[in-house]
Amino acid sequence: MPRGRKSAASLSVVPLVPGQGRPEPPVDLDPLEQQVWREVVDALPGHWCDSAARLILRRLAAQAAVTERQEARLRQLRADGHDDTEAAAELAAAHGVIAKNVAQLLAQLRATPRSRIVSRTAGSQVEQTPKLRPWEIKAGA
Repeated sequence: MPRGRKSAASLSVVPLVPGQGRPEPPVDLDPLEQQVWREVVDALPGHWCDSAARLILRRLAAQAAVTERQEARLRQLRADGHDDTEAAAELAAAHGVIAKNVAQLLAQLRATPRSRIVSRTAGSQVEQTPKLRPWEIKAGA
């Protein structure tokens, strides 16, 4: 075992999850999309957003912005007393579809608390899984 002081390189910490910190939103997103981007990135652990996650995050920001605008329109229709019209019903249905898309994209990013929780049954099954993967088992062993 070497003696003496440890070098800075040996003391450095390498992030476990690939990524490059908390990325700023792309400049071509509108202000509402940029706000959604920042809120989601701030809710995620540091170094969570690799290049694949950024693609999902971009789609999420667009879908969430559309949902926000639809909600504002629904509130306006309700305030004007027109929330029982066919247009309001169509808008509410479209909003529901896009809201499901947003929830699915958040789950793919593991940005919701539920998507980060291991269920009790899965937890016990994880403990019982074999340590060797099938391709690591040698034939005849």
